[in-house]
Amino acid sequence: MKVSILWHAAFVCVCMLQGCSATNPVRVLKEGQTRLTASVGGPIVPETSPIGFVPYVTAGLANGLTDDVTIHGNLHLLMAAYAVAGVDVGASYRVVTANKALPEITAGAKAMVFTDFFSLQSTRLYPEVFANASWEVCTETLVYAGLHCTMQPSPWQTLLSPMVGTVFPISNALRLQVECIWQASNISPAYGIFEGQGSPGNHGVIGGFVACEVAL
Repeated sequence: MKVSILWHAAFVCVCMLQGCSATNPVRVLKEGQTRLTASVGGPIVPETSPIGFVPYVTAGLANGLTDDVTIHGNLHLLMAAYAVAGVDVGASYRVVTANKALPEITAGAKAMVFTDFFSLQSTRLYPEVFANASWEVCTETLVYAGLHCTMQPSPWQTLLSPMVGTVFPISNALRLQVECIWQASNISPAYGIFEGQGSPGNHGVIGGFVACEVAL
């Protein structure tokens, strides 16, 4: 019963909170470049959370393997509150290089793993693919739009989460990112933990995230 409750909570977090932009680079890094990433945000649910949203927190690293490929990994820190360890690892690839009005297109994939370390039965794997198009509107400032597709293996279900956002520099080493996402837009949450709060057309939930990247 305890494991069932933990994994229900974990699945809710994966379905409704995953998609934080810091875990998926908007654009790839240059070869050899490394950045520390962190993000906080989640569904806007004022009736459920005293702060108005669910504070899903991640922290990790991204590294430019080549000029076109960036590898990245993150710890899902909120899951520790459920006595569950969460981590994701993946890679992003530059599909199209920006050229004037033509956006830069970035695509990638990652695997999210959650476990309480007691048994394989209590370990869950969630694959995800993602893509976005980004435009540089002024020096080092981007606007972007894209889509996350998160897969629940058993029973099989695909969760579609479109998003829009912006990335802008604070200093030479620090960049901030602000994102709005319609999480699990193809799923009805009317009977879930958030009871349909912030759900356009009774599907998914609107979320917001703030992320930062620090060059190392």
